Amino acid sequence: MLNCQKLCFIFGTAKLCTDHGLCRLTLPSCQLHIRPAKSFRWFGTSCSKWTSVEGNSARDIRTKFIDYFQTCHKHVFVPSSSVLPPEGSGLLFANAGMNQFKDIIQGTVDPNSRQSQYKRVVNSQKCIRAGGKHNDLEDVGKDSYHHTFFEMLGNWSFGNYFKLEACSMAWDLLTNVYRLPQDQLYVTYFAGDEKLGLTADTESRDIWLSLGIPAQRILPFGMKDNFWEMGPVGPCGPCSEIHFNRSSVEEAAHLVNKDDPDVLEIWNLVFMEHFREPTGILTPLPNKHVDTGLGLERLVSVLQGVNSNYETDLFLPLMDAIRKYSGARPYSGLLGPFDTDLIDAAYRVIADHVRMLSVAIADGGQPDYYKRGYILKRVIRRAVRFAVEKLQSPPGLLSNLVPVVVDSLGDTYPELSRNQEEISSIIDAEEKQFLKSLKKGEKYLLKTFKKLGPDRVLPGDLAWKMYDGYGFPIDLTKLIAEEHGVKIDMEAFEETRKLKHEVTSKGGIKNKEQILKFALKNEDISLLMKEGVAPTDDVHKFSYSSKSADEYEFEVLKAKVCAIKTENNGIVNGISAREQCAVILDCTNFYAEQGGQEWDEGVFISPDQKDVLFNVEDVQAIAGYILHIGETDQPIRTGMEVELHIDKDRRLSIMKNHTATHLLNFALREVLPAAEQRGSLVAPGKFRFDFNAKRALSREELSQVMKKCSDLIGTNYWVYRRSLPLNYAKSIPGVRAMFQESGHDPVTVVSIGEDIGGEQPPQEVNGYHLSVEFCGGTHVTCTSHLGKMKIVSQKLASGGIRRLTAITGDVAAVAEEKAVSLEKEAASCRSRVKDVLETGSCDQPSLHSLHRDLLTLSDNINDTVMDVNQKEDLKTDVTHLREKLRKYQKKLKKAAMSKIVDDIVTDEKFLTLSRIVRHLPDDLEPKDLRDIGIQCQKRDMKSSLMLLSQKGKIVHCFCVTSECMRKSGFTASVWAQEAASLLNGKWDGNDVTGKVTAKATNKNIAECIERLQNSNT
Repeated sequence: MLNCQKLCFIFGTAKLCTDHGLCRLTLPSCQLHIRPAKSFRWFGTSCSKWTSVEGNSARDIRTKFIDYFQTCHKHVFVPSSSVLPPEGSGLLFANAGMNQFKDIIQGTVDPNSRQSQYKRVVNSQKCIRAGGKHNDLEDVGKDSYHHTFFEMLGNWSFGNYFKLEACSMAWDLLTNVYRLPQDQLYVTYFAGDEKLGLTADTESRDIWLSLGIPAQRILPFGMKDNFWEMGPVGPCGPCSEIHFNRSSVEEAAHLVNKDDPDVLEIWNLVFMEHFREPTGILTPLPNKHVDTGLGLERLVSVLQGVNSNYETDLFLPLMDAIRKYSGARPYSGLLGPFDTDLIDAAYRVIADHVRMLSVAIADGGQPDYYKRGYILKRVIRRAVRFAVEKLQSPPGLLSNLVPVVVDSLGDTYPELSRNQEEISSIIDAEEKQFLKSLKKGEKYLLKTFKKLGPDRVLPGDLAWKMYDGYGFPIDLTKLIAEEHGVKIDMEAFEETRKLKHEVTSKGGIKNKEQILKFALKNEDISLLMKEGVAPTDDVHKFSYSSKSADEYEFEVLKAKVCAIKTENNGIVNGISAREQCAVILDCTNFYAEQGGQEWDEGVFISPDQKDVLFNVEDVQAIAGYILHIGETDQPIRTGMEVELHIDKDRRLSIMKNHTATHLLNFALREVLPAAEQRGSLVAPGKFRFDFNAKRALSREELSQVMKKCSDLIGTNYWVYRRSLPLNYAKSIPGVRAMFQESGHDPVTVVSIGEDIGGEQPPQEVNGYHLSVEFCGGTHVTCTSHLGKMKIVSQKLASGGIRRLTAITGDVAAVAEEKAVSLEKEAASCRSRVKDVLETGSCDQPSLHSLHRDLLTLSDNINDTVMDVNQKEDLKTDVTHLREKLRKYQKKLKKAAMSKIVDDIVTDEKFLTLSRIVRHLPDDLEPKDLRDIGIQCQKRDMKSSLMLLSQKGKIVHCFCVTSECMRKSGFTASVWAQEAASLLNGKWDGNDVTGKVTAKATNKNIAECIERLQNSNT
């Protein structure tokens, strides 16, 4: 075993590490994890202040890869796409390097996009695998190589070079640039498949042989390992993988593709040369493509000579920061049963998860309870639980690690640096929220475990309760259950989940769950392409003109039915009446939901007979095809001509709200320069706008934003839409874009107040101010057509993200009228309260009436959509009025109670009685009765006292006994029991005081009083 000098040898160069914080080799179990190394490998262990040999840092390794292909082989560098894929992709996160090039590979790329020009491409793609088909979340922490976030280095050829060039470049880079020993590299190729009639990929095998690789290290494998397919239908082909042997075994051919962590795949070269038809038959692709993927984390571990990704310079700074903040023992790299306290697993989970969260949030992801947002919430809660339970870390660990992630990745992905503060803020807010329920939920869960039977299975409904009641994602409950030897009835959990989330569709198919049934799958897209169905031309959605704010003319378009998509039968040529389906046309003027703007609705009619053929209830875009989703009124078949009529009122309302969204975005940035858009929804009745902010907007800031919007509306600026070259559009001062890339060149730009088309982009913003955004949505022609605009609410959407909701046009005008009406009601109530306070001449019924009117007014204000500041003013005003009235009523009540006390203690009729029973006015609370009784007792009453008051159908009693009566054996509990028996109610009490609650009528009360009174002695 090595001693604690910890010499690090990388490629023969030694570095002495001075920080022993992460020493693993000093532990007795280290021999189980460190195999004898070969001469070039790192013989030491991970240290928090480890410094890699120059040229072998993760940053250098990434740069060498890109430079090699860009400089030496003329590849175009394409920046990583966002990890949040565009709408309609079917993915929660980008999980592979090829995601952003899918349209090229499938042949559906827009000929106007810059992607259509790509021939050779290189990049480093941010990838997340945590949810959906590819999900590594639950494996993170258990081994040394699973991650939720990783970087995929890749080079692509789109109809350019093929196998010979791809294999040669890969081998040259690994052996001559990265200088990996050739005798530790193994390659695989496709062995063929007799059943499918696929011959072995001997071409790849022969290329590897020609590059000097011995035949015994070129290994054949079948479909499972060496044949890549995009889906059941579509492009596919053989692949060739490069594996690296870092084990102690000299010849490791028998360990390739055996999941041995020390004989690992580092590069996969995919050769797409076939197309799988719906029938399963493979046909040659007209254009052959190369798609390669090399995991950066694995490559770095190999080049830095360590057995674990977590011991590279991508993770070591995080490990050191975790140790310092949490105060936990140093990371020692233990795995499986040797990690008995799960502290090392916690280090891995936290380090991995904070990288994933930082990248996802930097790209606009938000933790919430829907799809990818819920995955982010799950990841945060999983990491927090490990930090608190395993490392005993104080709160705030995750957010304090964000700067470390930014230091590691910010140069490569600058959005991390730009959004560092926001990332920390969101994670911190989510952590605080979860910590409130973590201990309580875990306590309940452990208590439940103790009650389980011998099968040790947690019922599904209880697992749901952990999710619904305590905010525990199911994988967190599974993790805790696993630690205590408990299984979860997942089938019952899913049944409970479906039951709770069941959504009732009120006619039609507007339920999104239903709409998903008509989404195009890969096989549908491939079939449409094979049948020559071109992507839908939807440029006509912009074909409209205006005469005034409410007079817009929308083009009536004739189109041909090209395909019909059904739920059960896929793509069909015809469908009968009263059937739900999605219709694809050659062209359309319907707007498909995208970019936050909702879909158009409308009808298809017969051009000749003018009969309604189809009711369009939703419109979606997938792979360039526009799906008109709805229900047929009459049979429809492919080839028939239809006339398209959109719902004009719906479209115009949406257009007004979309233009208003741009105005709000611009005005908000004027007031809060750091505000960045994080999402939006443009619907017919309202629109909402999400942006980053640490706090709510103040009243003054909201007023400033609204004034700027109103000024832009009132000035009657024209709204321009232009198609511009991407680089030109990016250079426009102040241009706003929601996403990092659009995938199109040229791009659509919407400007307000100035037409920014021309040979050169404007050098400065002219006019009042200028809003310029990348946007493919529909807008009004000038700002005055919005009429009015009101911000009606602001709230916290998620950690660090605020949401403004606003209205325009007729909706805003109606809201303004309602607000005026409510202000009049408030003024009336204000006058009535003033009269009461000043004159003091108001009876109880009038006071109750005024109180009810104020309560009703308060409810109406809360329920009414109106200007947010106006609403807050009215709510504050009514609250103050109610408080004044409450204090006045309290004052009257106090005086009335004092009078009751005086009446009781000064009534000579009862001075001689040992027990006094008194029926007080209705509607007194039990507390009031107690206060009166105690006050009487303090006035030196010698008698025992029982008080009764009716509130609705309930009678409340309170009794207090005098000291002399108690000495004679008469206690309050005895008296309360007697009264409860007479009233058939419930009692409680002690020697001094007692109380009774019962349902009773006036007759019952009178009889009770008489019986109790007559028992006086």
